[in-house]
Amino acid sequence: MYLNTLFDYLEWRGDMTMLENPMNEVDSLIFCAFAYFRIEKVLTYLESVSIKELYKRYQKVMEESLFTKNQNRLFKSLSESKRFQSVLVTHYFHIVDKEIDMQISGMTFVLPNDTLYVAFKGTDETITGWKEDFDLSYKDVIPSQKKAVSYLNEILSSFVRPVYVGGHSKGGNLAMYASLFCKDSDLIVKVYNNDGPGFSKKILETDNYQKGKEKIVTFIPSASIVGNIFDKDTKTFIIKSKQIGVLQHDLYSWLVLQNHFVYTKEMNNYAKNISNALNQALLHISNEDKQKAISFLYELLESWNVENIEKTAITILEKYNFQPKDFSFLTLLFSLVKEIQKK
Repeated sequence: MYLNTLFDYLEWRGDMTMLENPMNEVDSLIFCAFAYFRIEKVLTYLESVSIKELYKRYQKVMEESLFTKNQNRLFKSLSESKRFQSVLVTHYFHIVDKEIDMQISGMTFVLPNDTLYVAFKGTDETITGWKEDFDLSYKDVIPSQKKAVSYLNEILSSFVRPVYVGGHSKGGNLAMYASLFCKDSDLIVKVYNNDGPGFSKKILETDNYQKGKEKIVTFIPSASIVGNIFDKDTKTFIIKSKQIGVLQHDLYSWLVLQNHFVYTKEMNNYAKNISNALNQALLHISNEDKQKAISFLYELLESWNVENIEKTAITILEKYNFQPKDFSFLTLLFSLVKEIQKK
């Protein structure tokens, strides 16, 4: 079994620019991994700064922890890599708006061949980010999707050149949505959805989706849960990871062989069963009940630091007037949160 990850890829291909060797799916994953960086302290919105120069700035504010270990290693590797060090980063933004339940972050990379890569960040650690993810279960459109469209429209009109779009987790969903509903979709070359959830039936039936889905390619690990939530009929590849279970959602665990992922034909049965159960629940529960369950979960998570969580849960349950039928969906939500917390 191959155990190479994106770090091994950088050692193998890092000496060649994208002019010498075109961008590929592993490069795309690296851009999506980079999108998780919080760089507002070292880069203003309209600046265009090389990754090499950006790393020099970043070292002054860099934090070292278990959670940033891979990120900091990646940033350093990219700054030393001939393939990535001259790539420009621009139009970085980060928004967490609790009032409208929106969490979104994105940035644009200017590649040496005058093409762009727009990357959207996945869900962050904020409760607002998680709440917006769950809102996808009963809303056709969420605030971050609208913002992703307006951001991509701005990039397309400002640069007017071929664009790749991608993201990981919720970022993959945002990349797909923005590309499908932007104004100048002809400039979109390809859309990379890395283990991101799909859409409601209403979105799938739109002309925009039917016309634009051919440009979307989806990669999901064999034990994917997030990437199998909701529907999408895009071209999909199942890939291997060095992790097991829900830990496979971690993009740093995805296995690569030279300039592509290591593919497999079958999904993990456990992940398949969890995804099917969740999707079936989403189909058979009304939007009103979904909203009620998610609002309950949101308030519960917000009060997580309360000393008596059981008492708090009972109070919130009474507020939302829960009935026994509501708990099947709640149980699935709690199970999903519990699984993801193992990450």
